Amino acid sequence: MASTQNIKARFRRVFHHAFIRSFLSNYQKQFIKHNLNVFSPNRNENGKIILVELNDTASSTISYSYIANHLSKKHNAKIVAYKPRLPRNLFLKVIWNLRAIFGFSALSVFNSFGASSFILPSLNRALREESNSIYEKQIDLIHNKYDVEKITVKGILVGDLIYDYYLNFYKTPTIEIESKRFHYHLKFCIQVIVFWDNFFATHEVMGLNTSHTVYSNALPLRIAIKYGCESYQANESEVFRLSKQQVYSYADFFEFKKIFTTLDEKQKSSGIKIAKERIERRLSGEIGLDMSYSQKSAFMPSSKERLLKDNNKIKILLAPHCFFDSPHPFGNNLYPDVFEWLKQLIKISKLTDYDWYVKTHPDFLPKTKKLVNDFFQSHPQFTLLPSDASHLQIVDEGIDFVLTIYGTVGFEYAAMNKPVINASLTNPHIAFDFNINPKSREEYEDVLMNLADVDHKININEVYEYYYMKNIYYNKNWLFSNFDEFTKANGGRANANVNHETYPYWIENWSEKRHEEILASLDKFTASNEYKLIV
Repeated sequence: MASTQNIKARFRRVFHHAFIRSFLSNYQKQFIKHNLNVFSPNRNENGKIILVELNDTASSTISYSYIANHLSKKHNAKIVAYKPRLPRNLFLKVIWNLRAIFGFSALSVFNSFGASSFILPSLNRALREESNSIYEKQIDLIHNKYDVEKITVKGILVGDLIYDYYLNFYKTPTIEIESKRFHYHLKFCIQVIVFWDNFFATHEVMGLNTSHTVYSNALPLRIAIKYGCESYQANESEVFRLSKQQVYSYADFFEFKKIFTTLDEKQKSSGIKIAKERIERRLSGEIGLDMSYSQKSAFMPSSKERLLKDNNKIKILLAPHCFFDSPHPFGNNLYPDVFEWLKQLIKISKLTDYDWYVKTHPDFLPKTKKLVNDFFQSHPQFTLLPSDASHLQIVDEGIDFVLTIYGTVGFEYAAMNKPVINASLTNPHIAFDFNINPKSREEYEDVLMNLADVDHKININEVYEYYYMKNIYYNKNWLFSNFDEFTKANGGRANANVNHETYPYWIENWSEKRHEEILASLDKFTASNEYKLIV
């Protein structure tokens, strides 16, 4: 006869199963059933674990299921889902602890491909005291925003992550280092770091997959790298191996020029031809070409009204970035954030006799557009152009220079033979010479003060080489056999990532052969020292 304890445990499992199923979409249920038939999770209790960051992004979750199971088999380790951060307040702590006990839909999906448990970070008294001690030392070292970028905890550079997470979490354009809000934020991030450093020191973590290499999501990643743990960032289109040499994903652009030179002449010629044709289509107003996230074109036909002043002054266009999107996607720039960059440009504008123009991207969020408008409202030397103003018209009317930190205007305006000045040495175009890339703030500001002396020649073939390497050379078919077809069928990449309808699409197109091909590509990739999975 079953013991009372066993009966209670069985009751809890039945209750949990019924409770969670009531919150699952039909598409999630289909995906869970599919995973249970496909994967045979490792349940060994040998102490070895694979950490997989938990979230509810549909198409990315499919990629997590494969990299988690591959690493589990490779290291004979069980899969564990984790939340990267501590709950920020008591209410969230209660909610997440209840979820950890009773389960929730996203965790049920992760359980279906092998996640045996869930880690919600928390601090005991000793870790909290350690966090407070580190915080007191760190706060004394911060005198300006550049000091925030330099923050190092437990021997790990984390300042960029703390900085970007602050802007993104509070949806604010810059950091106020003296504010209580920043002090609380810094203490919170240090607590996250202390928890994960202790976790890696006391557990045998063999592998980790994260959703992002920026924001606080990347704090466990940086610590994993410190401890020599195999670390990856996977999604439905790409897989990156992170290491001490490269802690950011999507940073393969540093090698674009070098790789292009190794191609045979036929591939070079073909690549340039294809890139030229696609750039021309992009500049003609085609939406979403090689930019699946874009919903609007900045290259529509010209309006009837003139945009730029009709005079002989040097004309400069500012192309601002989103204030609270990660300003450190690939490392530090010449300025710590977009706000500080624009502040310096305002100072320079008062010392020069140029015509200054500002245009936001038509895809910008309303709050970002309002912040930009408010920022320049008291500076009449800047003309705010409509966000849907055509770049073609701006070029036709005689713009002379374009300023960005690391934006796509770097190659777009170069393709129209207009010089772009970047405020970053980690911008995606840095391997080529079609942009102007000052090496310091002093050099950057000197260039802007003396634009009449700038004579920058653009090699258009370099623009095509960059575009080919960025958008054509690497395919995105490691998971879906035809990524472009997948995104088109699911309403674009952004929609596919959040919409659970991605799951039935995946199941309908799944095959045993494709399953084995995916696992084989991961076998080959993780056994190599390559930065990016190439199929």
